[in-house]
Amino acid sequence: MNKKLIVTFVMSSLVATAFAGFAGAAPLDKQAIKDEKGKVHNVQGKLGKVAGATAEERALNGLDLVGQDFGFAKAKGNFKVKASHNDENGLAHTKLDQVINGIKVLDHQMIVHELKGDVQGVTGDFAALTPNATSAALTGLQAADKAVASTGFTGQLSRPATSELTYVAQGNQAVLAYKVNVAYNAAAEPANWQILVDAVNGTVISSINTIDHVAGTGTGVLGDTKTIQTTLKSGSYYLEDHSKSMTGDIETYDMKNGTTSGYYYTDADNKWTATTHRAGVDAHYYAGIVFDYYKGLGRNSYDNAGSSIYSYTHYSTNYNNAYWDGAEMVYGDGDGVQFRSLSGAKDVVAHELTHAVTETTSALVYSNQSGALNESWSDAQASVVDGDDWNIGEDVYTPGTAGDALRSMSNPALYGQPATMSAYVNTTSDNGGVHTNSGIPNKAFYNFATAIGSRTIAGKVWYVASRDYMTSSTNFSGARAATLSAVGALYGTTSTYYTSLKTAWSNVGVN
Repeated sequence: MNKKLIVTFVMSSLVATAFAGFAGAAPLDKQAIKDEKGKVHNVQGKLGKVAGATAEERALNGLDLVGQDFGFAKAKGNFKVKASHNDENGLAHTKLDQVINGIKVLDHQMIVHELKGDVQGVTGDFAALTPNATSAALTGLQAADKAVASTGFTGQLSRPATSELTYVAQGNQAVLAYKVNVAYNAAAEPANWQILVDAVNGTVISSINTIDHVAGTGTGVLGDTKTIQTTLKSGSYYLEDHSKSMTGDIETYDMKNGTTSGYYYTDADNKWTATTHRAGVDAHYYAGIVFDYYKGLGRNSYDNAGSSIYSYTHYSTNYNNAYWDGAEMVYGDGDGVQFRSLSGAKDVVAHELTHAVTETTSALVYSNQSGALNESWSDAQASVVDGDDWNIGEDVYTPGTAGDALRSMSNPALYGQPATMSAYVNTTSDNGGVHTNSGIPNKAFYNFATAIGSRTIAGKVWYVASRDYMTSSTNFSGARAATLSAVGALYGTTSTYYTSLKTAWSNVGVN
């Protein structure tokens, strides 16, 4: 049976709500934290008391307490609530998008941290911008057509292109644009593009391919034996795992060296010993391992909505990559020289599925420092799931060469990455060096995990930071503040964990 490699993409709308502001008590204890350029990204302390029947209402009122710090006069009209949730301590974390004329400003968000009306901190990125237009000259469909054309791809898309009207910060101007998602697998280099198209003149402002061209480690493919969950249907077994406490399930498919269609893996006796099964067995098994890891952190699947995890193996021929394409996992078999079958690596699967978690939590932009954090957060969680070493990719990388890896978190310089800000690489390639400069936060994670003697605790701190304290534009300094907020929320600001984390970041030059 053939299953097309198409997953419906549903674009969620923002919650359009307006609230009356409330000026509470004067701040009792306030600290504004700035990055290396002097821009405020966090205000922490006892910021004051606010009123409101809901967390969303209190968040808007809470923003008025820090407007002067971030550079806005009033929250009303400048922000729109996106989402809110309570953490393990009952602290509400409410995300709001900056808006102009009711339209969100891309990658400019605020998070208000509040407990029963007490505002305990605000994280975010606000910019005073002048809009270039109030309405679009192009339709979303026209913008999507221009975005697709700009990629040069003429084949079948993995899913229909989507477009969302937004403002984009360009200097001091807010340019009205469409954010268009274009994804395809039927190409030598598959892509999951985020393309910004000027909504007035139709020019392409920027294009980022968010597919991660790196890989990791594995078993099964290496000849080991593991237990997998399958489903019996009409006398045949399928790689479908319905055993997890999720709304969907875990399903794994064989692309048979094609690029557009996935086919069911089947077996007559539930003993998956064929050579062609190995990549599927590993992809299936490790997807379950990663699901269980995040379930242990309180997250139900990558999106916390229990969604199915789809994996597609044997993609193309001699393809040296594995990636999350925004909807599913795709694995190449490698060329046998640079890589062997990439689904055989536990940390590859964990790395890529963490990209999906990041996409649905902080949504870190895949360029420059936020992009390096996106990569690093995947490496960090992969190192927790794998648990055996501090290397990334050693089991599937260069199968003819023993002892090497793609990256080292303990010694980033071993594979050409900087370990401190003094060696930060300024470049326009690789979306601003996302796979290079990730060595700096990688080293910070290693420093922290080894200092406290637990990469599991370190992974939990990193997860809570991404979930509750990071926005799409968070940079290295913001990541330090976010992880400190997370470890403080989990273990207290007087804990040895808190002190160790401060030292871990300071030792890589991030303050």
